[in-house]
Amino acid sequence: MSKLILAASSLAVAFICGCARESGTTLTMVTQTQFPPYEFMRGRELVGVDMEIGRAVAAKLGRKFMCESVDFASIIPAVLSGRADFAASGLTVTADRLRNVDFSDPYITKGVVVVYRKTTGYQGQAQLKGRKIGVQSGATSETYCLEKLRQEPAERCHSPVDAVAALKSGRVDFVIADVDPAKHSVIGDPDLAISDVMTTEEYAVAVRKGCPELLKAVNETIAEIKADGRLAKWVAEYTAEAEGAGGM
Repeated sequence: MSKLILAASSLAVAFICGCARESGTTLTMVTQTQFPPYEFMRGRELVGVDMEIGRAVAAKLGRKFMCESVDFASIIPAVLSGRADFAASGLTVTADRLRNVDFSDPYITKGVVVVYRKTTGYQGQAQLKGRKIGVQSGATSETYCLEKLRQEPAERCHSPVDAVAALKSGRVDFVIADVDPAKHSVIGDPDLAISDVMTTEEYAVAVRKGCPELLKAVNETIAEIKADGRLAKWVAEYTAEAEGAGGM
């Protein structure tokens, strides 16, 4: 998910939390809830790959893990303000974001696709020009529409699922979304399909600048969960669970 342009007003904060917290204190992560298999709701419980990564980081540091759900556009500001120690929400590493936060080593490589009605069909990017496009606000889908298609999205939605709902209702002609939530959005819907992946993007954990110990712990955790197979296991298990629940 994409580049986020931060207005100066977004940097106004009520408090700033230091990085050097005592061992045993809570480690807080922020995320957005509608991005399976990385984060989604199991009843009232927030679960997913990114939750597992956050817990593993907290365990390494000997701290209690807490996760807070916010709108996607509020994720980076929450880290900047000190409201959260770090963020994991299918965040794509971008040059704009690197000006504001540090990123861990990447843990997943993905990209964006087009969600379309089968009756409309999809033959390539040229078909999107001048059409009504739905995207997730602040995500790489929005960036793709602005920079590749050079047009404003018709609808900026809170999540990929909201964008797909706009497609189903006829408010937009196509949706651009990250591949995993896009796949989940078409499960059980015979009228929708997705395109091939159009970009290559790396998901990583965002950490407030000036927190080298936390960034080191996150990178060590990512290396460990890749090496011992936990990451692949989480991706497989949460993908199966989300699909079994009917996608999103």
